Amino acid sequence: MTDVEPLKMTQRDDSDGQQEHQSDAQLASLIAQGDRAAAGELVVRYQRPVRSFLLKLSGSTYVADDIAQETFVRVFKYAKRYDPQFKMITWLLTIARRLWLNQLRRKDNQTRNTSYELMSESSLGPAMKMQRKDQLDHTRKLLSEAMTHLTEPQRTALVLFHQQELPVGEVAKVMKMPEGTVKSHLHRARAALRKILQPQMEVTES
Repeated sequence: MTDVEPLKMTQRDDSDGQQEHQSDAQLASLIAQGDRAAAGELVVRYQRPVRSFLLKLSGSTYVADDIAQETFVRVFKYAKRYDPQFKMITWLLTIARRLWLNQLRRKDNQTRNTSYELMSESSLGPAMKMQRKDQLDHTRKLLSEAMTHLTEPQRTALVLFHQQELPVGEVAKVMKMPEGTVKSHLHRARAALRKILQPQMEVTES
């Protein structure tokens, strides 16, 4: 597929409902034939997890949007290479991570702030909600700063496993490394975060 127009993050058009019921493999086949409706459906299905993944890694909505767009452009261009034995999201996140790493190299590792999604608060009264929100905002800030001290593989493994909720086997495919290595990165990342965060949390609670 050539001369792909720039993507816009979009919502599903009900008039194109036929594409909604196509499998990922069928969509890839149609995209390889130049079917723009199929391309649009793929974006609708996966734009949110791809963008969210990149936002967690980069900490920048601009970078996340830019690389997410380029990710889908690459997928459209090479759709015929899609192997149905692998999950589409695994392929997409593999491409997204590669593009992000390329950008880091080009820009000489510019500032990378990573936010880490926390569980939403339960139903509380107004005063408690405000207090809880302040606590969560502070915790997110601490965690975001702590994540910047992790190595790229550690940060990526954490985001894929905890935020994207991919099993270790899928994380290994995205990162192109053995499952044992992924588990090692996860273990070291958690240990590093505990070491960084525990003293700060104790100060906050005192």
